[in-house]
Amino acid sequence: MKNKRIIKIISVIALLCFCMSAFSPIGFVTATEQTSQTDLEQQRDELKRKLAATEQKLSEIGKQSKDTENYIEVLGEKINYLSQQYRLSKQEADRIENRITSLEKNISSNEREIKEISKEIKETEKEIAELNKEFDATYSAYCKRMRAIYISGQQGTMLTFLLLSDGISSLMTRLQMINAVSKQDGELLQKVKNESTEIIKAKEELAQKTESLSKSQVTLKATKTKLKSERAELLEKQEALAEQQAVIEAQQEEQNAILKELHKKTKEYGEYRDITQSELDEIDNDIAAAAKKYQKPTTTTTKKTTGASTTKKGETTAKTTTTTTTSKSSSYINLTYPCPNYTRITCGFGAYEGHTGCDFSTGGNENQRIVAAESGTVILVRYLESSYGHYIVILHDKTTSSGKVVYTLYAHNNDILVSSGDYVKKGQQIAYSGSTGNSTGPHCHFEVRVGGSSQSCAQNPANYL
Repeated sequence: MKNKRIIKIISVIALLCFCMSAFSPIGFVTATEQTSQTDLEQQRDELKRKLAATEQKLSEIGKQSKDTENYIEVLGEKINYLSQQYRLSKQEADRIENRITSLEKNISSNEREIKEISKEIKETEKEIAELNKEFDATYSAYCKRMRAIYISGQQGTMLTFLLLSDGISSLMTRLQMINAVSKQDGELLQKVKNESTEIIKAKEELAQKTESLSKSQVTLKATKTKLKSERAELLEKQEALAEQQAVIEAQQEEQNAILKELHKKTKEYGEYRDITQSELDEIDNDIAAAAKKYQKPTTTTTKKTTGASTTKKGETTAKTTTTTTTSKSSSYINLTYPCPNYTRITCGFGAYEGHTGCDFSTGGNENQRIVAAESGTVILVRYLESSYGHYIVILHDKTTSSGKVVYTLYAHNNDILVSSGDYVKKGQQIAYSGSTGNSTGPHCHFEVRVGGSSQSCAQNPANYL
C-alpha cells in the first residue's frame, strides 16, 4: 500500500511538471521567432521599395511604347519581385500553419492529461471514502473498548485491582483480562493512528491533483484561444496569397501578350517568361536519370537503310537498323550550329533570368533541320506539352580540353527523328524545328551543359560554336 502511494505521488509530481511546461509557452514568442519576423519585415519593406521603383520605370517606358524588350524586361523584374513577395507570404502562412499543428497537438495532449487527472481524482476520492469508512469502524471499536474498560474498572491501578479482588483466583482473572484488553487497545489505537495518517496523505494527494487539473484546464483554455487566433490569421494570409497570385498571373499574361506581339513583328521568336522552377526541376531530374544509364559512351551506332516510313507530318523517311561498334574520341569537342539554316542567335544566354541557352529563331518557318552539334549518344527524348516541349538531350563522346563531359539539349521541336540510345554523328539531322511547349513561335532553344547534366552546369553555347 505504501509503495503504491509513493508511485502515485511521483506520478502527480510528473504531471504537475508537465502542466507547468505546457502552460508557460502559450502566447510566448521566442527570440529566434522574433528575429525571423524582423527579417521578414525588412525583406518586405525592401521589396516594396523595389516594386515602387519598377512601377516608376514601367510608367516612364510605357509613355513611349510597351512593345519593347526594355519594357518586357522591367515587367519581368516586377513579376520577380511580386513572386518574392508571394514566397515571403507563403513562408509566413506555413509558419502559422506549423504553429496551428503544434497547438492542436498540445490541445490533444492536454485533454488526455485532464482526463487522466480527473480519473485519478475520482480514484483518490473513492480511496478517501473507504479510508474514512475504515477509520469510523476502527474508531467506533476503540470507543467501545474504552467504555468496556471503564465499566469493568480497569482504569485503576494494580493496587486497586488487588484490593478489589476477593481472592487469588479473582486477581489472576482480572490480570489476564487487563493484559488481553491492553493488547487489543494498543492495536486499535495504532490502527486508528495509521488510518488517520493515510487519510491525511490521501487528502494531500487529492489537493495536488485538483491543483494540477485546474492548471491544465487553464492551459487548455489558453491554447484553444491561441489556436482560434492563429486560424483567423492563417485565413487572412491565405486570402492575401490568393490575391497576390492573381496579381502575378495578370502581370504574366500582360508580359506574354506583349512578348508575343513583339516577336510577331520582329520574327525573332523565343520562350514566354513564365516557365516555373518546378518544371525546370522536373526536366533536370529526367536528364539526370537518363545520364545515369549512359554515362560516358564508349560505343558508336551506325544505321543502314532498310525501307521507308511516314512521319506525323506525312513525310517519308528511311527506316534504319542499328549495329554497334567500339569507337574512341580522337579530339576535343567542337560544336556546329544546331539549326544550319539559321545561325544568328536571336536571344542569348542569360538574356533574362532562367534563360540558360541560346535561341535560334527560324523567322516564322517551322520544320527546319535540327542537327546534332557533335557526335554522341541520344540519352533522352521527351514530348512535353509545356516548358521545353519536344526536346532531345545528347551525351557527347568528346570532352572539353579540360576533360569535362558535355551534354547538349535541343528544345521546342516538332517531329523528333531519333530515340534514346541512338548514336548520332555531328551534323546528322535529329529533328524538325517547331514551337512546342512554352514558345512564342518557331525556334530552336539550344543548351550546352558542361561537367554535368543539370541546368546549373549550363554554359554559354556561343563559346563552343
